[in-house]
Amino acid sequence: MNRRRASAWALASILMLLCACQSTLEGDLSESQANAIVSALHTQHIGATKERDEGGGSQGASYRVAVANDDIGEALSVLRAQNLPAVPERGLEDVFGQGGLVPTATEERARYVAALGGELSRSLEVMDGVLEARVHIGLPEAHDFALDEEQPRPRASVLLKHRVGNAPDRQAVAALIAGAIERMNPQDVAVVLVPVAAPTPSPAALVQLGPLTVTRGTAPTLKAILGGALFLHLLLAMLLVFVLLRSRRAPSPSPEVGEV
Repeated sequence: MNRRRASAWALASILMLLCACQSTLEGDLSESQANAIVSALHTQHIGATKERDEGGGSQGASYRVAVANDDIGEALSVLRAQNLPAVPERGLEDVFGQGGLVPTATEERARYVAALGGELSRSLEVMDGVLEARVHIGLPEAHDFALDEEQPRPRASVLLKHRVGNAPDRQAVAALIAGAIERMNPQDVAVVLVPVAAPTPSPAALVQLGPLTVTRGTAPTLKAILGGALFLHLLLAMLLVFVLLRSRRAPSPSPEVGEV
């Protein structure tokens, strides 16, 4: 029982050290937001973990991202430089799902344009390399036209922030926008690409721990793991020596009467 208690105490101490070395960086996140943050931090050599928030979020499942205490400042700088967590644009369900008084025709049209732009922004942000997307749509006013009068076509402008060296294809973006809006041609879509360079990780973010190179924030965690493993090995070695000494000191069984 004493050995079991000692082992359980050692494991509990290691878990407490691991939990104490990390703090929540961002909470109440969707899974896509948490994945984007973890990916951005790992690119900058900052260890981060995504955890399910059991308390629940404002909308469905919620996640949080935790980093080492020493990496909080640098992690916040990375999030600020890459505009994370990205706030999703409101789509058709978000805009038209809100109840209220009967809107006017102008209000209904404005809400439709905003919702359509939000849906298209979501689609563009799924493309590889796109960090942020904004779609602005210009729909012509609906009124009666003469038979020989040419109806103006809708237009759109797209602003895309993307990673340096991973720019999306302009023609593919224009085709996606034009295909979602009636009477719009790809030539009516103006696409503006803004490259965003990832911040250079600080050399101090990496430290040497024996033959291993780890991040500064994960170094205390690794030390705690190695120290706990060494403690358990020493404990098991002491128990093994104790068992061997006890077995040698145990008296040998005496022969029974009549046994040759």
